[in-house]
Amino acid sequence: MTIIINPGSGPVVDATYENAIANMRVFCADAQLHSLTEVKNPSLGDGRFKFFACNGDHWHEIDMPGLPLQNVRWMDPSTQNIWDFPRLYVDGSSWVWKFAISACADDEDAG
Repeated sequence: MTIIINPGSGPVVDATYENAIANMRVFCADAQLHSLTEVKNPSLGDGRFKFFACNGDHWHEIDMPGLPLQNVRWMDPSTQNIWDFPRLYVDGSSWVWKFAISACADDEDAG
């Protein structure tokens, strides 16, 4: 029997920093984050790249996959297969894009 927990949390092949920064700009707009900070040596060795972005007074650590946006931005379960998308890490927890947005919400907005 095979049990899969958190599909898409494994390494990301053929990732680039250029894709990751482009993805972060879109993610910050989706999540209404501001003050994006790039990390000098961002590669985490698994195809994700480390960034920090602010929502109000709270900074989030975000590990963004470096694939093209259409291969990372999972938003619609009716047209996109969740199994085909890598996870982002927000503050150490893995999420697909749509739910990573919620993970970055202000405490007041999340309730």
